[in-house]
Amino acid sequence: PLYFTQFKDRLHEPELVEGIPIVKTPTVAASAMDVSNSTVAGNIQSIINLLEQGGIVEPDSFDDPEIPDISEYIIMFHGDLGTGEQLQAVQQLHAIENSPWDQFQHVVFVPGMFHLKMVAADSIWRTFLQTSAAHLDETSLMQDMGMLRPKETGHYGLKPVFCRMHQLIGYDGICCCLDCWRIEARKCMNCADLKVFAASEPSYEDLQAMADSLAWDYVADHKI
Repeated sequence: PLYFTQFKDRLHEPELVEGIPIVKTPTVAASAMDVSNSTVAGNIQSIINLLEQGGIVEPDSFDDPEIPDISEYIIMFHGDLGTGEQLQAVQQLHAIENSPWDQFQHVVFVPGMFHLKMVAADSIWRTFLQTSAAHLDETSLMQDMGMLRPKETGHYGLKPVFCRMHQLIGYDGICCCLDCWRIEARKCMNCADLKVFAASEPSYEDLQAMADSLAWDYVADHKI
């Protein structure tokens, strides 16, 4: 509603709590490598080659003070989920080696944000949509989807593509947030629905107090 646009200038960034300082990280382009990342051996070659291009080699191989010693550090490698599985296999196969370097203990896989979203979306589908028992509760995700996309319930019951799941999670999250506002408006302002609540023209202080209450009472914490 247009009434709420007057509060736009009063919004500000959330208060910083235990923030991580921003540090500029230099980016250096690596040379191309003729290796296959679909195999364990190819990923081993990629790791060794990339480290050598960065001037990092096995500490016991060279007695050179200019070569950095990473024995007390880790090196993060980004990639898709297949790369993560290959790197995990590398560490499992080399666990029998004698030195931490040969065991690839310094390698820590960090998935990209897109692949992290894919894993999260797949977990939500397996938990709330794949099994028929998860459809019985009236507050289930399948019940919400029946209202949001009533003609596509069959697609979501099978194996939907990531784009469909991503949109469903976003839309359902917005609806759940609005429903929390509806409950809080009925409790605090005695409003039957959000239209009545918007027509009552609540003050900025009322909105802020309700938002604080929503954050405290409707967001899951470690006690759940």
